[in-house]
Amino acid sequence: MSNINFRPWIGKNFLSDGYKGKRILVLGESHYCGKELGEGNRCYPLCKRENMLPDCFSQTEDVIKWYLSEYTGEPFQRTFVCFERAVVGRELSQEERDEFWQSVMFYNYIQYSQSGPRIPPQPAHWAKSELAFQELLEQYMPDYIIVWGVRLYNGLPDWNGVGSKLFINEHDSTDIWSYTINGKSIPAIKVHHPSSPSGKSWSFWHEFYKKFLNEY
Repeated sequence: MSNINFRPWIGKNFLSDGYKGKRILVLGESHYCGKELGEGNRCYPLCKRENMLPDCFSQTEDVIKWYLSEYTGEPFQRTFVCFERAVVGRELSQEERDEFWQSVMFYNYIQYSQSGPRIPPQPAHWAKSELAFQELLEQYMPDYIIVWGVRLYNGLPDWNGVGSKLFINEHDSTDIWSYTINGKSIPAIKVHHPSSPSGKSWSFWHEFYKKFLNEY
């Protein structure tokens, strides 16, 4: 049985063309869920596959589909807008937005529902999500990983990878952690979460993405 509880969003062009010829895995932290399971129970904290509602498995995919089909200004949608602008370096039309998300993969690392937004995942959920992450990388072999948030980056397994620094000038830098999966080096960049005050400056983070995707 797969260790993955929330199927990733895989854009229809991810495996063929990717984004400018590169397969990019966009890595978020977690979902939260309060859906009723019956008898007063909810998805959280019953975090096992057999206790989750069927539509929980497609939650990641459904979030992206909702964003692409109807922009309503929800906080998570504004996060996606900020991120796509940071990568591309400008505002996108609806057609360009769809093309962008059809070229990347999006996946939340924590494979267990949390009780609400901005709540740190339980230590056990970090540990139990490691096998799913390994399974994902081995199956899809992305070229790059963009890690949303310092907490998530610091919580990822190291797997005897190699760390480095990426500088855009003499003052501003971020961390890179390079995994080796089946003989392939896959660098992961730490960025501030696009919903955070420091992560909303998409023009600033564009300089990191541009250098990361061209030099690693």
